[in-house]
Amino acid sequence: MAPLKWATMLDTARNTRAGGLRDLVTELLGLWLLLAVFLDGWAHLNVPGLETFFTPWHAALYSGMVATAVWTAVVIWRNRAPGQTLRQAVPPGYRGTVVGVILFAIAGGLDLLWHETLGLEVSLDALVSPTHLLLGFSLFLILGTAVRSARASGHPRNFTWTAAAMFAVVLMTGLGAFFLVYASAFVRPGPTALFTPMPVGTPGRIQAEMPVVVSLTSYLLTTALIIAPFLFTLSAARHPARGITTMLVVAAAWLPVAMVGLQPYAIAGAAGATVAAVVADLLLARLPEVWLHRRLPAVTAGITALLWTGQLVAFAVTDAIRWPPSLWLGAVVLSAAAAAGLAALSSWDPARS
Repeated sequence: MAPLKWATMLDTARNTRAGGLRDLVTELLGLWLLLAVFLDGWAHLNVPGLETFFTPWHAALYSGMVATAVWTAVVIWRNRAPGQTLRQAVPPGYRGTVVGVILFAIAGGLDLLWHETLGLEVSLDALVSPTHLLLGFSLFLILGTAVRSARASGHPRNFTWTAAAMFAVVLMTGLGAFFLVYASAFVRPGPTALFTPMPVGTPGRIQAEMPVVVSLTSYLLTTALIIAPFLFTLSAARHPARGITTMLVVAAAWLPVAMVGLQPYAIAGAAGATVAAVVADLLLARLPEVWLHRRLPAVTAGITALLWTGQLVAFAVTDAIRWPPSLWLGAVVLSAAAAAGLAALSSWDPARS
């Protein structure tokens, strides 16, 4: 019995390694797709006169999708046992990938028809175009392959976070940052912009406050974009993956900052938040495990306060903070409260209430 047991364990280990490598290749192709998406977004913002669907940036995106489709077909074919149908041969986690590839092809055709009929979007409308949102949803399915694969191979509430699965979460965060770039706290001047408080009833007060309102909203949305994936990775693990905060901040900050053209204030803010994220990860590595389960709202609030404080310090060092203290400090506190609320909702257990 012992030799049989060891043979079974070795076979499981080989399958795990093979699955991990397969998923990693899939996510590397996903990185190709994500970078192509941001490259296309950069072109729409920085290359004037785009009047055709057929551009080098679209070529980068669609060639990446062709490569992903071919790889997915190879994965299914190699997983096929004698007598199995192709549908039965799809590995766990890859059915969503197949749906994503097919949906992307359909959305791509609709997008071409849309552009040929209604023209090209040149501004914010490009991010909320129905065909582009459909393309984004299909990419989300593809980028999430390694997470579904890892969940299928382990216990739903305590599976092993493989390198590919963690990479997938970071890529999906980056995709979210792309579609929310207009509301990113990393690409707006925020506290570096001049703001003069005006009494209620003063003519022009609403127009003067609108940039601040948008910036405060951006802080809340960007906080959710970082903290929600962090909580997701923690939902099936006892301790955060090493470097997870830094990886999420890099995806949420630097890709949008590069897409909008590497503005000095944006670079400074992203750098400050990234340094703060590294500090947060070092502190998380030393944090007692009990804190992550009993005081999770306080943990996420602390991470958020640290990130935005790092951004503000970078602003102060490289330029200046022109908001009054009540505003910039309020933005940090409000964001920390939002992060704590997300953690409280994610860890709420009715049995303990």
